[in-house]
Amino acid sequence: MDSMISAAARALAGGDALTALQRVALRDDPPALALRGIAMAQLGEHPRARELLRRAARAFGAHEPVARARCVVAEAEVALAQRDLGGDGSKGPAALLAAAHT
Repeated sequence: MDSMISAAARALAGGDALTALQRVALRDDPPALALRGIAMAQLGEHPRARELLRRAARAFGAHEPVARARCVVAEAEVALAQRDLGGDGSKGPAALLAAAHT
């Protein structure tokens, strides 16, 4: 994990979503996409957060199953915050069950 990703993660843990976004805003690698999605969720931008988390999960793919599962669970949390319980996210409940088995 590089220093900018670590700094963004620390900022998110401290509740500073704007600082986290400053650290990873221009990056498109999977960890940066995931952190951007979490930051957007903290700022209340739920549709954008879900999109970023889906992109991160796809980018992690099968070669990093734990990171992918974390993105799926984070997207489910955002869906819950939106009161979107219909499961229209990335494959809905099936993806969440697969993440639980990871």
